[in-house]
Amino acid sequence: MLASFLAFLQREQLIKNPDQTMLLAVSGGVDSVVLTHLFKQASLPFAIAHCNFNLRGAEADEETEWVKALAASYQVPCYTTRFETTTFAHHQKVSIQMAARTLRYNFFHKLLQEHGWHQVATAHHWDDSVETILFNFIKGTGIKGFYGMQPIHGQVIRPLLFTSKKEIIAYAQQEKLHWQEDSSNRCNHYKRNFIRNKIIPLLHQINPNFEATTQETITKLKEVGSLFEDHLAQIKKEISTFKDRTHYLAIDQIIDQPWAATVAFELLRPYGFTFIQIKKLISGTRASGKRIDATDYTLYVDRKMWLISKKKTSLLQEKTIAAATESLAYGGHSLHFHLYSKADYILKKTAMVGAFDYDLLQFPLTIRPWKAGDIFYPLGMQGRKKISDLLIDLKIPMAIKNKTLVVTSKYQILWVVGHRIDERFKISQATKRVFEIVVDDLSTMCS
Repeated sequence: MLASFLAFLQREQLIKNPDQTMLLAVSGGVDSVVLTHLFKQASLPFAIAHCNFNLRGAEADEETEWVKALAASYQVPCYTTRFETTTFAHHQKVSIQMAARTLRYNFFHKLLQEHGWHQVATAHHWDDSVETILFNFIKGTGIKGFYGMQPIHGQVIRPLLFTSKKEIIAYAQQEKLHWQEDSSNRCNHYKRNFIRNKIIPLLHQINPNFEATTQETITKLKEVGSLFEDHLAQIKKEISTFKDRTHYLAIDQIIDQPWAATVAFELLRPYGFTFIQIKKLISGTRASGKRIDATDYTLYVDRKMWLISKKKTSLLQEKTIAAATESLAYGGHSLHFHLYSKADYILKKTAMVGAFDYDLLQFPLTIRPWKAGDIFYPLGMQGRKKISDLLIDLKIPMAIKNKTLVVTSKYQILWVVGHRIDERFKISQATKRVFEIVVDDLSTMCS
């Protein structure tokens, strides 16, 4: 097995620096004991990390002491911790297994950061990968869910994915290794244990070569997935734009295709939207005004476009702008202020620059989000107008409306930022000094 282990490390390029200490996640079970033994046989430097989740009482405590003794026998550092897993799961409203996973990896990454190491190795093997595929299939997944576990994921490597549980046990017996048996692995209350102990044995009865055929299927799916990813990237390039920190999808270009829901889901999954949400949106009415929400993002339907925008985490408080202010950060934008004599000023024809008669302004100015009831006197128009009506006339999408800012002078709006200045504060023949406000181009501020 050592030769296969080293070949797998080389083929998958799992270890960035063979001279640097690798953190090994060691539970005390046969898998992690074999992983530790292989690292020792390969003369690769390592330290051990062990977690006690306080779920199995004295058995878990004995396991912790056993792992400490294992580390001592190899003369390597050992880092242990104890978690109140049940309490954490209750507070986070997640399953015990999800809580344990979160706590475990948080601990590992903390150790990596503290000691300047780059990677942690876990003892996941081929059987674990098959369980993951079946688990993903049962709960619902995209094509990547059928790839199984990957040899490397961020700072986590899985050097035993080349081998099976059966081979690991055979190797441990051959090398006369000792390990701890986790009694919870026999409990079918956990979904993964049920898959491992009940479903996979039944699949073996149907197909004795289940592992080999599954591996072949995964290889095929990865190749199909590669083609899909290439096609998806091309579609994203054609129908996606980013402006005002908003993702625009020209959905009308693909919405009538039979694969539209799948492609749209893959494009929007990073924002937290579900396949069911996307499918309902595509199959339903296409009228403007509809919206769906994920945890941190909102999708708005605006004519032939979908707009994905990050939800506001808090309401912006207004900020003041003194006459001497040079620049200001506000609402994710940078504003810059300049004072010119009219004779030296050249008017810039861009929506992101506002130019005003300095002597008509009353400082300090303020900047704030627009609100219902706001009115101003749009440049070039007779009379006043509600900002809400202006945004409707300009066909500004809802996602952008919510981010619109105004600059005021003694409660009078002098600029609807990026859209229109107020007639009362415009530059005229009588203007002597020009006050200019420049806002960084919002189109460069993508989500």
